[in-house]
Amino acid sequence: MDNIVNKIVILAVGCFLLVSCSGDDTVTNDETVVADADLTGNRGQVLSVIQVQGYTYIEVRNSGRSIWLASNPVEVSEGDVIGWGQSAVMRNFKSQALDRTFDEVVFVSAIYAGTDGAPPPPSPQVAVNRNAGTVLSAENAAGYTYVEVQTDAGDSVWLAAPLTSLVQGDQIVWQGASLMRGFTSKTLARTFPEILFVSAVHVKK
Repeated sequence: MDNIVNKIVILAVGCFLLVSCSGDDTVTNDETVVADADLTGNRGQVLSVIQVQGYTYIEVRNSGRSIWLASNPVEVSEGDVIGWGQSAVMRNFKSQALDRTFDEVVFVSAIYAGTDGAPPPPSPQVAVNRNAGTVLSAENAAGYTYVEVQTDAGDSVWLAAPLTSLVQGDQIVWQGASLMRGFTSKTLARTFPEILFVSAVHVKK
């Protein structure tokens, strides 16, 4: 009788330990989830990616919300933590390739897809200030102003900005420049080898 009781006790203890161990095995930590506190500024976690000719649209989680980025073609995957460079916010942006209007899309100059989304170390050389110049020509189309500018650094560049009243000869400054290459404006029926999307343009007083 004692042997039977002992066997029952041992069997019960074994079952308890087995269930306990099984319970531990079911507890997992999803290492792909990054805290919102670590996804602020120019850093986010990829939620979805859309590749079209000449561009990559990336939906990211940033500061507890979802935002869309547009960049030159880049390979990133869902779950990646990325960083980005200079940016310009464009509202009510219509993508002809996607036949979709974004309430807000952030055009970025570069995507940093390293392990922590950190940008490369800055160049030791001091960059020339190229965000000011003289308007050579300006044209409004599809809710944007396309501006050809002779910069103070001596370069000739094209800008795409929210609608702004500009005339030839205006001295301007701009903010939030994001370089896009091979951009095609369907409205203007023109492809720009390079164009800077900027968040704002101001005429110097």
